[in-house]
This record gives sequence, C-alpha cells and structure tokens, in this order.
Amino acid sequence: MLLRPPVREHLLPLMDGLLREFSTLHRLSGCEDAEQAARRMVSLLQEQGLDARLMHCPLYLSDPLAGRLRLPEHPQWQCEAKTRSFSAHCPQGVEGRACYDAAACEPRTDVEWKSWAQDVRGKIVIAGQGFEDYVQRLCAAGAAGLIHIWGSAETALHEETVGPVWGTPEPDDFLRYPRLPVICVNQQDGQRLLAQLQREPLLVLEIATELNFHVAECSMPLVDIPGTTPEFVLLSSHYDSWHEGVTDNATGNALCLAMAIHFHQQPRTLLRGLRIIWWPGHSNARYGGSTWYADNYRQQLRQHCVGHINVDSPGCLDAVDVVLNASGAESHVFLNAAVEAVTGEPARRITPLGKGGDQSFWGCGLPLHFAFREVPLEKTSQSPGSGGGWWWHTEADTYDKVDLNILWRDTQIHAHWLECLLTQPTLPLDPLAYLNSLQQSLTELMRTISPEFDLRSVAEKLQQLQPVLTELTTKWQTDPMKWQPQLKQAIAGLHRLRYSSVDDFHYDLSYRGGAFPGFQELAAQREETSPEMWLMMTTRFCRQRDRALSLLENVAAICRIVESKA
Repeated sequence: MLLRPPVREHLLPLMDGLLREFSTLHRLSGCEDAEQAARRMVSLLQEQGLDARLMHCPLYLSDPLAGRLRLPEHPQWQCEAKTRSFSAHCPQGVEGRACYDAAACEPRTDVEWKSWAQDVRGKIVIAGQGFEDYVQRLCAAGAAGLIHIWGSAETALHEETVGPVWGTPEPDDFLRYPRLPVICVNQQDGQRLLAQLQREPLLVLEIATELNFHVAECSMPLVDIPGTTPEFVLLSSHYDSWHEGVTDNATGNALCLAMAIHFHQQPRTLLRGLRIIWWPGHSNARYGGSTWYADNYRQQLRQHCVGHINVDSPGCLDAVDVVLNASGAESHVFLNAAVEAVTGEPARRITPLGKGGDQSFWGCGLPLHFAFREVPLEKTSQSPGSGGGWWWHTEADTYDKVDLNILWRDTQIHAHWLECLLTQPTLPLDPLAYLNSLQQSLTELMRTISPEFDLRSVAEKLQQLQPVLTELTTKWQTDPMKWQPQLKQAIAGLHRLRYSSVDDFHYDLSYRGGAFPGFQELAAQREETSPEMWLMMTTRFCRQRDRALSLLENVAAICRIVESKA
C-alpha cells in the first residue's frame, strides 16, 4: 500500500465505541434517537480533527406502528403481526373473507392475472410474498388486504416496506402508495392460519394497521477529506435503522467513521478527495436521503464524483464469505485484489447491483458503483441483509450479532479499495468487459421476451459500439489523464441503459430491476395477453427501444471524439 495501513489498535476501539452507543438508540429517521445519532457522529469526527458537519433534508416518512390479525369467529385465535412501512393506515380494521394465493411467488401471464384479480377482489389475501409490485396488483384488483407469510422458519418478525416510490414522491407518484393494509406473520403462525382456512374455507379475517405518515427535517452527517484535484469518491452508509439495527447499519456507520479518520491522518495528500455521507431515510423513506442528495447536488456529482461505494451491514456474526455487488464497469482484478490482500482468496462471487442499497445515482454520471456484501457458509434465513442473519430488521439486531474480527476484515478491504481510488490517477475500469456483459444480458433478455418485441436493432448498436469503445479504451490505457474524462462519460451512458428506464432526473420504481429494466416487463406472449395490455406493452417497447438506441448513439458519439482529438 502507498499509504500507511489502518491501525487496528487505534481504529477498532473507536468503531466499537460507536457500536455500543448506537446499540442503545432506535434510529428510525425523524425521531430524536436518530437525530442524537447524527449529532454524535459529527461530534466523534470533530474530536478526531475532521471538519464534519450536519446537513438537513426534509423527508416524507412512513413509520409502521402496529399490525393486528383477528379471526372474528374464533376470538381465542391469536398471533403476532407487523405492518409494513407505506402500508395503508387502517386502525379501525378491515374485515373480509380469506383467500390463499398459493402461486403468489410464481410468474403469471396477463390472462392469468386477470382471472386472479377476480378471485382476490374484496378478499384478504394470504400469500408467501409481500413485494411492492404484488401489492400494487392487489390494490388494482380491489383486494381488501394482504397477510404476508414469511418464507423462512425464524419466529422473529421483520420490518419492511411496500412503498414502490424511490425517494420522496412527486404529486403523480403519491397515487402509487398502497390503499390497502398489509401485515406480516411468521411462518409458524402463517401455517396455523392456513390450516384453519383449510378446515373452514369461508373463514373471515380482520386485519388492522397503524402507521404515522409525516414530513420531518432529518440530519445528514457529512465529512470531506480533500485531495489535490476536484475529483472525489463518495463513500456512504445509512445511519437510520429499524430498532437498534446494530448490524444494519451501525457496523457500516462505524466502518465509514474509521475510513474518515484513517484517510484524514495520512501523512501525504490524496490525489482525489473522499466524501463520506451517512444517509437518513433509508428505511422509512425508501432511500429518501440519498435521492435528496442526488436531486440537490446532481451537477457537483456529475462533474467531480468518480464513484460511489455503499456500505451496508459489514461485520456480521457468521458472515464469513465475501460477495460483491458491482455495476460491471469495475475491473474484477481491482475488486478482488483488495479481498485477496486481506483474506487470501477472492470474493465468492461478483454480481450486478440490484434494487437497493441507496443506489440513487444512475443519472449522475458516475462510472463506478459497487458495494460489499457478506454471507454465512450456510444460509438458513430468507433475510437479504445483516450478512444473511435471521435477526435482520428485527428487535434482535443487537450488539451480540457483531463479529469485531469480521468487521475489521471488512474495514481493511474498504481501505484497500479507497487507497487505489484516492491515490491512483487511472480509475480501475474495464469498459470492454462491461460492454461484453451488456451484450450477454441483452441476448438472455431477447430469449425471454416476446419475439414481436424485436431488440435486434439495440443488439446491433451494441455491437457497433465495440470498435469505437475499443479505440477509446486503447487511447485511455496509453494516456489515462487525457482520455479518462471521455471514457467516464461513455460508461455513464451505458449505466443509464443497463440500470434505469427513465431520464436522469427521475427514479425507477423500487421493483423495476434487472438488466435493461425498460424491457423487463415485455416477457409475454400475445395469445396470453389482453388486447389493451398488448397495446400498452407495444407502446412501452417502442419508447424504450428508441431510448436505448438514442443512449447508444450518444455513447458512440462520445467515443468518436477520439478522432478529432487524435
């Protein structure tokens, strides 16, 4: 390493101290504990000599307070339930006949969805999933409510959201929030409920939900460690949590604290600056803090930020294996070098980023977007966070779920990545491998969508990009400082195509994911689709195809500037 390595004896006690403090605070955005945590973060940074400060942003918040399930004809039947952030607020309760959707997790054709809508209208649906797109369909069908049965065996109830809007809504977005109550029960109680339904097919249920919808001014801790150039790397973690949330995400907050102190105390000046932000609104505002920052600092990000590393749930008990989520433009050699330097072996896998983790910057021109994840040797919970731990998003996410040795491992890995990004002029990009992965993803997509939605023109544009991107890449490898700004623009254009279906100033719905999300909804056969839906899908196809072609033409034009500069 060119810089002084991180010192465990100095940094880990500070990190552990933060974990112990945060383990006493329920840091849901908008509450006093969250504000206290933000102030404490700034205070700790200032005590270490950093020029930290608090920014403030208004957020639209949905705090789940209580959920209830009753069987009116069986008053002795009881179970625990939780509601979901952005569920409808129905404290008076909603009553209806039960309807079990046994195939809720299976794909359906448009014709099958229409038949399903008739079956669930006016019913309280019991299902093995509660994702936002499913809740949207329930609302459109006129269902009375949803009971989501958790899919793995832990008895703890998990907090979650059914809000489909990424960040703060615009007026039109507001109409998308659910108008029906949603609750979750654990697997054991869910099976008891289904057994009762089997004995009593006309079973009547009552569910009630209580939520607090409000706007609050939320704090956003920020620290800048300057470099000699205007460029900077954005390192981020959300400091809000469900309950104490020690592994989601106090451990991430502690890692970012350590990185701030470590790079601030280096004896030499960095080439690029390091900007670290602790986000509010991740949990009860659906990534509201990071989208507010993108909305208000878009031009600064576009002009000067070279990458975003999001830190969410490092240092978790039993999470011994490293996995990485990356945009695809990053060099795998770069990503794995840090992991190998610390653990002696590469990451178990490197996969594309999904929908989550405050990835709110696809329209901001950043070429690098990646995040560290970790998993146990054997996963027994459906939990997608806290290193796969069953305690994710529950009251049990407490200090005892931290492994300080794993947290220090994860801290060292981030230090390696950041040293490269902050000191090396050449960014660790692999544009040709990224283009190849885009071509592969498009080929796979073309096998799944209807052949009437012909994407060959997009595939041809991608293929035509190969020689000009190759030429730009060769120039960049020869003279990085001259050609890197141009290459960053080209990759940013490819990110817009791969990760979003909207313009730079809006955000896809929270469930629109996968490669080329603008085309993901087109996996249908005409004979299985109603005429009106087919017309809407055809309209979407035309617009998304032309958007893709336009983006690729812009990327090609950026690459061809090589000729005029040569």
